Amino acid sequence: MRSEWAVAAGLVVAVAGAAAAEPLVGPAVGNADVLVSEGSKLYNHKQVAQAAESFLKATRANPAAVQAYLLLARSHLAAKQLTRACYEYRAYLKSTPDGPDRKKAQSESDLCERQLKGAKGQPRDPGPQYVELRATFFAALERRELLGAGSASEALRALVREGFVSPELGDMAAKLHDAAIEAADKLHQRVLAHASVTEAELRTARPLYQLAVDVGPAPADYLAKSAFLDGVAAYAGGDFKRSESLFAEAAKAASYGNEYKYHRAMALYRGGDQKGALAALEADLPDDPRTAVLRVALAAGKSPEAGADELEKLLFSKRFPAVK
Repeated sequence: MRSEWAVAAGLVVAVAGAAAAEPLVGPAVGNADVLVSEGSKLYNHKQVAQAAESFLKATRANPAAVQAYLLLARSHLAAKQLTRACYEYRAYLKSTPDGPDRKKAQSESDLCERQLKGAKGQPRDPGPQYVELRATFFAALERRELLGAGSASEALRALVREGFVSPELGDMAAKLHDAAIEAADKLHQRVLAHASVTEAELRTARPLYQLAVDVGPAPADYLAKSAFLDGVAAYAGGDFKRSESLFAEAAKAASYGNEYKYHRAMALYRGGDQKGALAALEADLPDDPRTAVLRVALAAGKSPEAGADELEKLLFSKRFPAVK
């Protein structure tokens, strides 16, 4: 009995819970069609700077919506941001097949390039910086460095911050999304299996799940998994009341509810509420062998006779299970 509870109690954990970052790419950014519509209204009212913000956001919400590239380029051209406009025209022409808008866009692009050649005080072409950041992203992704300085997420964040426009942004976000979920879920599985987990590894759990949300669709049960791992962290820090609350929160919405319920009872037990722990297990996991083990242990704590009676009941039930 002691070894069963000691294994769970001996998990090495860390405090997790980084604040949610601004969404970078995908549906969490917004609805691309709505953003394009809003940008078009602003553009028609000569509010070109605000229109450019909406169109740029649309390219992040759906990098495959290349029409937003053209609208973004026109907004920046009207705002006399020629370097940006010329870059965005090139991105549009590179990404779109032949069509009725292409010939006009090519003409506008040529005009932009001519104006840029004679302009003063314009920033440098961002293309070389984007090449470097893309290389950093893929190298870090290959090494599975997803968080922190020099990581794939930092490179992607820099690309977004610097206005990178390309359908490739969606592909990069999808790769990072999948890698983040894979890393976080593996960590979650190891914790449930009572495998050895370092403090540094556990610190990455919630940020990894949040990263997945920031670059794509929310992963299944990520809120419950994050709450569970935060509960383990609180448990390791001796805050059993908080860990019990977090385990209860996690158990409400996850397919891993049984293990979360067990960990909730464990937190009650370590917090001194042994009767509450048994009551929780009997209510949530009546057929779990750990419930019977704890029942015997608590009875033995009352008296040897009470412990012997409960042990006899347990052994009898195992030898002659009730017919259902």
